[in-house]
Amino acid sequence: MYMKKLVKILCIFLVLFCIGKPGYAQQDAQFSHYMFNSMYYNPGYAGIEGVTRFTGLFRKQWLGYSNNSDAVGGTSPTSALMTVSSLLPFFKKSTGGGLNFLYDTKGPITTIQLELSAAYHLKIKTGKLGIGVRSGIYNQSLRSDWYRVVDPTDPIYTSLQNSPANQMKADVTGGLFWQTPKYYVGLSVSHLTRSKFTYGIDSISSKLSDHIYATAGYTFKLNGGIIKITPNAFFQTDTKHYTYLFGGIVTYNDKFYGGISARESIAAKDISVGGNSVANDDIIFLIGMNLMKNNAMRIGYAFDYVTSGVQAKTRTSHEIMLSYVVPVPWDKPKPIIRTPRYRQEEY
Repeated sequence: MYMKKLVKILCIFLVLFCIGKPGYAQQDAQFSHYMFNSMYYNPGYAGIEGVTRFTGLFRKQWLGYSNNSDAVGGTSPTSALMTVSSLLPFFKKSTGGGLNFLYDTKGPITTIQLELSAAYHLKIKTGKLGIGVRSGIYNQSLRSDWYRVVDPTDPIYTSLQNSPANQMKADVTGGLFWQTPKYYVGLSVSHLTRSKFTYGIDSISSKLSDHIYATAGYTFKLNGGIIKITPNAFFQTDTKHYTYLFGGIVTYNDKFYGGISARESIAAKDISVGGNSVANDDIIFLIGMNLMKNNAMRIGYAFDYVTSGVQAKTRTSHEIMLSYVVPVPWDKPKPIIRTPRYRQEEY
């Protein structure tokens, strides 16, 4: 009965959110701590941990990269993210809420996202299914002075110089997140509004495309739980580009962890150079540790090394992560209230 209900929900979600016009390019920020960063990809994750967690990530991709010949404005992609995930104690039903703030730069384009999430948690046997939606603003800024043109008198370039510096649009994401003590599975779709950015010039308009995300992981316990091994997988596509990540994390005594992942990014044939698919491969190494009482703080570092498709970029990327579980009143267990009668029976 429960599985039929879950299948129905998944089918409805796919029909409503995954069918649509194909996108043109992947525009979302990329992170290597995907296994610790579900809140960014999936609003269904909001509050599902049962605690109030703050997470911050900073990523410097292709360190030392310059995106033009004279290095004016040339810089490697940089992303900074902060998320908050918490239960909402003001509702009788199990409900979660969250916040996402992203600052992302790629060449002349800077993106700022500020969005709120809400999720309803449906208990099914030993697990929880989070059904969530996220909505907010998506602001995109364009540095037209970074462009290099053959003819400075080109009408489009002239119009671009006089166009608005930034545009702000509404953005919506939907997601499902299923979690049990042993494994998790997530599915989400971002940019359902498919907002269009023109900067006053319709001929060079850029449209946000739907991004579909799928993630999964399973934890094996060894030696009485002192060692935990969690294989994981991550998939992202806008139907024109595809990114796959497969890896695993090994945790010792719930304090120290290390892992490795492999990332492959493939561009579809109809938009790649020479009519052939273009693949980029990365190897990702992760290390980290949990600190403080009840492992409230987590610190992590990821190192990416490009093994193929290194043209026009450098080989290494770096990413740091910091998360903290904030003790708040509604996260604390309710005290046991005993009457004098029961207290006497205990002695």
